[in-house]
Amino acid sequence: MTQSTEASSNAAMRLPSHLWSRLQSFGFVICAGVVALGVALMFLPLLHQRTALQSEADRLDQELVRQQAMEREQLDEIHALRTDPSFVEKTAREKLNLARANETIFRFEPVASAPTTH
Repeated sequence: MTQSTEASSNAAMRLPSHLWSRLQSFGFVICAGVVALGVALMFLPLLHQRTALQSEADRLDQELVRQQAMEREQLDEIHALRTDPSFVEKTAREKLNLARANETIFRFEPVASAPTTH
């Protein structure tokens, strides 16, 4: 009788094939989701690092453009100093405070504004 009881209980515990198929599909989806989440968590620090490196590269590109513009201005000034006598004179007057012979230079200091009272 124990054999027949076991056989009847096994028959009752067996799942229909379509339900078993769905359960396997659900298990596969869960397993794939866990694996995908693990991979995503593994690459998350690399994504943050890439973002930081990209913003640093953008900042350095902007700095490069600024430095190239400054270099161009300095090269233009060097060219003008070598070829344009009036630019040399203007630069000597402004930067070196030089004057021509028999010339007097007057420098005026900016007036400090006094506090106004009402």
